[in-house]
Amino acid sequence: MTRRETGNTRQAAMRNMRLGWRGALGVVLIGAGVCTTTFAQEATDEQDGSKMIVHDEFPDATFSTASKSVNREGKAQKWQVAPDGELPGSFTEGDTLIDVWGSEPGTLTPFVSRDAYATRIYREVLESLIWTDLDTLRPTPGLARSWEISEDGLTITFHLFENACFSDGHPVTSEDVIFTFDLIMNEKIDAPVTRSYVADNIASWTALDEHTVQFKMKKKYFLALDICGGYWILPKHIYGDAAPEVYNEQMREVCIGSGPWVLKQWDKGEQIVLERNENYWGPKPALNRHVYRFIKNGLTRWQDFRAGKVDLIGPTAEQWAEYKDSEELEKRGSSIYYFSPLGGYGYIGYNNRKPKLSNKLTRQALTMLIDRQEVIDTLRQGIGEIVTGPFYFQSDQYNNDIEPWPYDPDWAEEKLEEAGWSDTDGDGILDQDFDGDGVGEPFQLTFLIPSGSGFGPRFQRYVADQFKQAGIDVVLDSLDWSVFEQRLTERDFEMVFLAWTGSPESDPYQIWHSKEAENRGSNYVGFRNGRCDEVMDMARQELDYDKRMALWHEVHAILHEEQPYTFLFNRPSMGFIDGRFENVLMHPLRLYYSEWYVPDDLQVR
Repeated sequence: MTRRETGNTRQAAMRNMRLGWRGALGVVLIGAGVCTTTFAQEATDEQDGSKMIVHDEFPDATFSTASKSVNREGKAQKWQVAPDGELPGSFTEGDTLIDVWGSEPGTLTPFVSRDAYATRIYREVLESLIWTDLDTLRPTPGLARSWEISEDGLTITFHLFENACFSDGHPVTSEDVIFTFDLIMNEKIDAPVTRSYVADNIASWTALDEHTVQFKMKKKYFLALDICGGYWILPKHIYGDAAPEVYNEQMREVCIGSGPWVLKQWDKGEQIVLERNENYWGPKPALNRHVYRFIKNGLTRWQDFRAGKVDLIGPTAEQWAEYKDSEELEKRGSSIYYFSPLGGYGYIGYNNRKPKLSNKLTRQALTMLIDRQEVIDTLRQGIGEIVTGPFYFQSDQYNNDIEPWPYDPDWAEEKLEEAGWSDTDGDGILDQDFDGDGVGEPFQLTFLIPSGSGFGPRFQRYVADQFKQAGIDVVLDSLDWSVFEQRLTERDFEMVFLAWTGSPESDPYQIWHSKEAENRGSNYVGFRNGRCDEVMDMARQELDYDKRMALWHEVHAILHEEQPYTFLFNRPSMGFIDGRFENVLMHPLRLYYSEWYVPDDLQVR
């Protein structure tokens, strides 16, 4: 089978997205989950007489429409694959997709968990008011069939599908939306990141009737539609009676929503099993089950794929280079390779609170001791591209005028000396007297990574060797994801290797604003910069697209200069897929498992 790639399709989607951004309002409201467009007609809000822009591009849609391949024209449709009259001749329901993860999430509690693995479960089990179209990257109905935005951007009204229901058959109503936002705002719920976004921007949320919810914004915000419509809606009748301490700690294995899949079981250390939601209010997935197995070792993952024990794996860079065009893979299945706004970037994060890492000259020097291109060429088999900042590298938000810090050990040595480092005792390790007692503290760093990555340990060793040549001692450490995440949250680290996922246009506030450095925010490294805070605050309220891009470029430039991270490289999505699956469409945003199927004569599970 042939390799599946996105290229022109993704570029077309990005062009469409930019066109959508420059609509009648001249307003951009785009984020991790959603971007607005400016379609359609004007209306008047009976509440206050203000003009509203009605977003109702798909008036005949009768169900949630995450992918444009799903029918939006009111045709009869039982399965996600296609409308009833357009199903492929080989279509049959049944079989199981077995996927593989390198780590296991610590919890599946919505808004409490912050890891990417839990988010993948949420996408299948939960739903939000609106989705981001997987192809156009424009907003599309989720639990809300339509919505209006006031002309000043401060009022957003959603109209829910009246037939939407949770997996137990209980209807989804405005009461569930109100409950979800009340839950987020409960200070005793361990959801500080989500709560900060809501508290800073949304003034109120009100149920106008059983299927209509209205949000009032405190101020203009380019992600207004996202934070009002992009959060998962939880069933009040399931979660409503749980005390905060129960919700935070005792519901880790509970995830119940209105999506096309239900969480069947979580076998700790082994797998998470999803089953088709037979009560789903829209077209159902053709597959019976979707299983996520936890296999840390990359070689074991590949061997299990070769043996037919698993159906979808993310290969290591070495496996990709060796097998992507091989006869063996041709017989077994196919490969996929694509860049997505969700792909994000890898980085080394330095705890800026530590005296030895508080000086930007030191951090700049550490970056210049790492030959990032060599890492890509030798450790990643040429896969990846050096990045200089936190934004999606193929978006307008990314500042292409910034050149990467070069690999230059001599210049790095000069910067270290300027930052106050020297080898005063001749032991080959740099030191510095931080407390004025006349005794130099050795420049030793503990480099922490999450376990389960084949690349991580090799990268650790490479960095340790590079730093050693400059007189810096590096201690290597790795932890299971749940423990690793706890160390991040408690700020108990010196130097970490990790990655962030991304979005077409992201809000850097969560990761970089000074307010997020404490109180369990995501500014784990403790970066604080007054000008960066000021520019981010301006950009978040700037609704003119070009002006906002200029502000994001300044944020990018500040972060490049300060180097709280060593920004490493972008991360393409790669996969090997069993050949029996059909309708595996390469959407520019991500894969959409609900539309896959297996012909009857190929089903094995």
